[in-house]
Amino acid sequence: MEPNEQPCPIQKIEIKQDREIINCDNLTFPWNQDPNGYFLVKIDEINQKINCGFVNNNHKLTIEFQGKHPDKMIKEIAKRDLCSKGNLAYISSELMIAYYCMISNSPYKQR
Repeated sequence: MEPNEQPCPIQKIEIKQDREIINCDNLTFPWNQDPNGYFLVKIDEINQKINCGFVNNNHKLTIEFQGKHPDKMIKEIAKRDLCSKGNLAYISSELMIAYYCMISNSPYKQR
């Protein structure tokens, strides 16, 4: 456990019978350019790390995140408040795909 992390609570969860259930399989979401910029992801095959660059809307890479653990990269991106929630969800998904490609030695291409 990290120094400032708390253990997950272990309590019985009540599942409400009248809860809202949303079927997400057929939902569509339009692509929106984030006003802050965009991310580029690649795998450094030599060092077995994921590289994730944040590029501003002037097309200048201003921050590069590197690591083997996408969860830590995602938390750092969120902490820096670099993008909208929608784009944070996208880059989180993309970093996980890159991670699975890296550990399975499969080719990776950003979507």
